[in-house]
Amino acid sequence: MGNRVKDRVKKKSIKVAKSSNMGSARKLSRMGKKQKTGNAGLNATFLSRSAVLKRLQITLKDFRRLCILKGIYPRQPSKAPSGKKGQTFYHIKDVTFLSHEPLLDKFREFKGYMKKVRKASGRGDIEEAKRLNENTEKYSVSHLVRERYPRFVDALSDLDDCLSLVHLFAALPAGKIPTSIIQKCTHLVNGWSAAVCLSGGVSKTFVSVKGIYYETTIQGVTIRWLQPHSYTQKMDDDVDLRVMVTFLDFYNVMLDFVIFKLFQEKGGRWPIERKEGEGLESMIREKSGVADLIEDKKATAKVTVKKGKSRVIPDSIVGDVEEDEDITEELAMAMEEEIEDAPIAGDVEVQRSDLFRGLTIFVGRECPLPMLEMLALGKGARVGWEGKGSPIGPDDDTITHYICDRPKLEAKTSAYPKNREYVQPQWLLDSSNFNFLLPVSKYAVGAPLPPHLSPWEEEGGYVPKYRKEIECMKKGEEWVDSDDEIDSDSEEEEEEERKNLVAAGGDDSDSVESEDDDEEQEAKEKKEKATKKSQAESEHDLAKIMMSKKAQRLYGRMQHGINSKAAAVDLLESKRKALASQKRKIEIVYSDEEEEKLKRKTAHGQPTVRHGDPKTKVNKRNECIGGKGKDDKGNSASKQKVIRKKQERKKIEKEFNKPIGMVANKKQKKKRKGGE
Repeated sequence: MGNRVKDRVKKKSIKVAKSSNMGSARKLSRMGKKQKTGNAGLNATFLSRSAVLKRLQITLKDFRRLCILKGIYPRQPSKAPSGKKGQTFYHIKDVTFLSHEPLLDKFREFKGYMKKVRKASGRGDIEEAKRLNENTEKYSVSHLVRERYPRFVDALSDLDDCLSLVHLFAALPAGKIPTSIIQKCTHLVNGWSAAVCLSGGVSKTFVSVKGIYYETTIQGVTIRWLQPHSYTQKMDDDVDLRVMVTFLDFYNVMLDFVIFKLFQEKGGRWPIERKEGEGLESMIREKSGVADLIEDKKATAKVTVKKGKSRVIPDSIVGDVEEDEDITEELAMAMEEEIEDAPIAGDVEVQRSDLFRGLTIFVGRECPLPMLEMLALGKGARVGWEGKGSPIGPDDDTITHYICDRPKLEAKTSAYPKNREYVQPQWLLDSSNFNFLLPVSKYAVGAPLPPHLSPWEEEGGYVPKYRKEIECMKKGEEWVDSDDEIDSDSEEEEEEERKNLVAAGGDDSDSVESEDDDEEQEAKEKKEKATKKSQAESEHDLAKIMMSKKAQRLYGRMQHGINSKAAAVDLLESKRKALASQKRKIEIVYSDEEEEKLKRKTAHGQPTVRHGDPKTKVNKRNECIGGKGKDDKGNSASKQKVIRKKQERKKIEKEFNKPIGMVANKKQKKKRKGGE
């Protein structure tokens, strides 16, 4: 037994196994001590949500708010830690990052402050509770915006969700959401629209069932957002508004920073409230400092006007010279002329497309003004509307396009000047999307509109017919419809065959010889095509054999994707052609039926009224001579039909001298009875 004490557990030996060449001291120095569970591996790297709450000492509500503001999201490990399946995990680095956030102290202070409010309300001191609740300290997230987006380009690239959420809250009704939040969002939406007009305008727009999609490019960054339609939104109870409002708190500050930066780069100022009834144009002028320049012209400088140009004199000279009323009047006139010439004047540098430059667009009251105004102003047009604050009236001579969304024009438009075009709102959207002034004939008031195509075209995908037509117009080429071309080709072939038959006459031998020659030529052409195809296929197979297996699999997947896309395009093309041919057949049948109806009406002495003819109007009560569908004898339309059928039957009986139909059967039965 050696030195071992009785009834004492033998200590575990740290000696290494005999089979190992490494001693115990060497093994300890190399491997280290055995780690306890939870101190290394996945258990130490990923923490469950309950463990994070214990570590940070905050509630679940505050933890969610902190994660949203800091941009921390749960992470899913490749393999779930032992005994923790189905839980939400956070990385240890993210938790450490959250633990140093100053907002944690604010949340704890707020929690202690709300205890005071609850105690006051519990004691029945309502006034004290109201006072404490009104004086609640609000936290700021400005430092988080600077922390998450160190560069301005980073903020622009992450602006899509921000804009969509702010536009959504601006369209929501007051009730569950405080009015102050909705007003703040509306203010930011107006500011963003003005900033987009200053920064180049909207490049793409698409109206869908969800809402209106916009796309613009600022400093090389493409920004796309969704604006809901302007009707009353329904608030769903399943949506957690507290989470959305937390996101909105951060997005409001972020968007405020972005708009301020955009105006600062253009030499403008932000924020400024949009006055009631004012449009974006007046708002941009005010923000760009032009309005202030006109008001403060006497204090800042004295201007002499020469040949329509203004020259600013420094303040040092102005102080020595007395004010002259004539010069200030000239200054005001010169500034007004400059503002009329350019929609946005002053020190603001405007970089935008000149597609609508020189056009004056007037928007009817039934059209969505915010969307159309932003599109037109961003492309250089002047905009007016029906209502308060419009810079021009509906009877202005400078109006070139009147946008109306009605089935027909109002009676008052006849008194307006004739040098304007009346179009539907889709003309402005399609012209802006294709960056080309489209002809207004297809967008006339009451006319059936062409399809509203999505501006986000997929490469190698299906190209609609109207897009091809517009591309031809942009190139200056004449558009030829492929469907009509096919029909005309088939008709021409039929006519040629008829002519050949007529020219051949009765010479059967010549026709047979010509047919044989044609068949031989066709057979030769088919043979040549088959040989070329087989050669190409063999070359393709040889190239494929030379590839490695990995490259072959990759090539196969690529070809599968290309073939599936081509099949989808072919399917859509075939559907379009089938619909076009069906539509043509319906039109032909409809026209034939109309002609037959007209012939019948003229034969019966009824007035001929063509379908859809606005000139000939007939009262429904006096449609025929004897009233509603009645003849001279007073017979109704159904009785006239019965009489007409009897007359036709009698004519047939006279011709064949024997009864037909039900009458013949009755007579045969009578004969049988008599014979029996």
